Amino acid sequence: METNLKEALNSRKIPVWNELPELDLYMDQIIVLMEKYLGSTPKDKLITPSMINNYVKLGIIPSPTKKKYSKIHIAYLIIICSLKQVMPIADIKILIDEKLKNSSIEELLDEYSKLYSNSTETILELAKTYEQTSKSNSAMYLAACASICRFTSEINLNKLK
Repeated sequence: METNLKEALNSRKIPVWNELPELDLYMDQIIVLMEKYLGSTPKDKLITPSMINNYVKLGIIPSPTKKKYSKIHIAYLIIICSLKQVMPIADIKILIDEKLKNSSIEELLDEYSKLYSNSTETILELAKTYEQTSKSNSAMYLAACASICRFTSEINLNKLK
């Protein structure tokens, strides 16, 4: 398997709670931080000030204090920005609200970070297996996995609605 796939996936590491900045940040700093954690392509903006404002208005994240965002906000935004690539915002809110019934945002971020890391390792192994025959086989297999995972996630989320 080419190193660039591994490097690309490993560059999107989801931090655990204790790795988040201790100081409160302004919105422009939050945007830079999200892009550092999750990467961004020129075609698709990962997060914008409007998006953050909308998440506050929709009640997905708490309001900032004096225009500053704390570790709590950062944890929410990491999860939201990661999941919004495969799930509608309304479903993300349902999922987060459900998870927070039994855990804190700190525990949720740590759990999500671990799930993300484990999934990355699994995907790297699977990609390596299929890449041995051709790169298009690996791409097709991973696309099929993404499709199945999204469908399964939607079925499970519908049970929460």
